[in-house]
Amino acid sequence: MWRLTTSWLAVGIAIVLTGLFGIGPSTAQDKEVVASLASMPQSAERDDQGNLHGAYVELIKGLDQLNGRKTKIIVAPFQRSVKNLIAGRADFHIPLIKIPGVDVASLPYAFSSTTLFQVPFVLYTNAKKPLDLTRLGDYQILTDLAHVSFFPFKTKGSTCLPCAIKMVNTGRIDGFIFAQNEIDPYIHTHRLANVRRQLYKNFDVKILIPKGPNGEALDRYFSEGIQTLKEQGLYDKLLAPVLFPYKEWQPSDPGIFGG
Repeated sequence: MWRLTTSWLAVGIAIVLTGLFGIGPSTAQDKEVVASLASMPQSAERDDQGNLHGAYVELIKGLDQLNGRKTKIIVAPFQRSVKNLIAGRADFHIPLIKIPGVDVASLPYAFSSTTLFQVPFVLYTNAKKPLDLTRLGDYQILTDLAHVSFFPFKTKGSTCLPCAIKMVNTGRIDGFIFAQNEIDPYIHTHRLANVRRQLYKNFDVKILIPKGPNGEALDRYFSEGIQTLKEQGLYDKLLAPVLFPYKEWQPSDPGIFGG
């Protein structure tokens, strides 16, 4: 394990920025870097005053502080955020799960070599309507619109995650698959007692970057910056709201909602 000294870190960042944006150290701070984050509870969202909050927001701020710069942050619905990267409106997007065996060559973006963490994707169903897990393609199952192609059975896309889990609770749809850390807090807050939950699969969470030299430079930037944050004991603190392994519990458990 190695640690960057302050001087070598500055040199390293200047080199990365030079490769990324075609600028030298004297103008590195003048180039605006744009991050596009998927709008999700716990991860990236704006409050009523327009202030940004969430684990990915804090991660970017931590890297900015480490590197002496300020990244412009865009928060957008998941699919639009991915499109921001593809269309060149953003330099990178966070987050996206990487499906094992995916044909990366066919995608219009690349994945970071660094894994941010593993996220449990949970299958949420109505407690009164059990599903045959060997025939999930026969049911009406929703997921986020940007994730409909990630499963080996037919799903429908939704841009409203709270709407989807509420429809599961009322029995309007058969199921909903998405990240535990985004949906479980909503179940607790709104006391959705008719939902049943079970682990679908753990996925690696990645940063989306462009293909080519710019993306390769970004990949090094994130790998080195995140490693430094880990060595300083800051990484887990910054991502604390989303760093949760799967926990077995049911909304129908006695006292789960308190009171």
